[in-house]
Amino acid sequence: MIQDRMYTLVGILVIGAIALLMLGATYFYRAYYQQKMETYVMFFNGSLEGLEARSIITYRGVKIGEVTKIEITENPVNNTVEVPVYVQFFVERTIGFQHNPVKLLIDQGYVADISKPNLITGVASIQLIESGTPVRTQRKFYREYPIFPTTLIVEKHTSVDETLKEARKALEDIREFIKSREVTETIQSIKDMTRSIDKLASNLNQNVNPLISYLNQSLEQISKAAYATENFMDYLSRYPESLLRGRV
Repeated sequence: MIQDRMYTLVGILVIGAIALLMLGATYFYRAYYQQKMETYVMFFNGSLEGLEARSIITYRGVKIGEVTKIEITENPVNNTVEVPVYVQFFVERTIGFQHNPVKLLIDQGYVADISKPNLITGVASIQLIESGTPVRTQRKFYREYPIFPTTLIVEKHTSVDETLKEARKALEDIREFIKSREVTETIQSIKDMTRSIDKLASNLNQNVNPLISYLNQSLEQISKAAYATENFMDYLSRYPESLLRGRV
């Protein structure tokens, strides 16, 4: 009886140890995963059109992060409305990790800029571009998250509707150009030239047959003359004295 209780106790301890081991592994994996995600906040001056959660962040054309949340809030200092954009960077953590690569990009003068929305999906992305000199922001942190500097130049991106309007205007310009007097006169000139070429071809067809017949007759006469000359020269080669006494 005592031995059975011992086996039961040992089994419980083993199961408990395995459970603790699994919980510890899960905790350390979560901690490791969270260390690989660097959270920053961005404030843009211009339009945020096309930007949404899950929008990607690119550096040199490669995805290195994504937008996690966009919210609207108030800046109590300036009494203005702000739209903080929360982003996460994918950072590789290794043993002997000394420098934060995101911090290095900031120190090298890289800033965040919103790209033009995709014409098909309408979704925009954030790209890190080099500004030349490090940008110093007034605030370093926002709600305990570091702030990533953004470009100071606000570019007006062309929306899909504006692109369609420009395309429609271009088609109207092409239509007006086709209906213009110059194009009409050019088309009429081409038609007149085509008629002239057709008339010339018809005249050639009418005159070619007599010309070919005349050439055939001339070639026959030349052939006969050449044959007669050949016979005469052959006769002279055999009877040269005929030049003196005439042909017999």
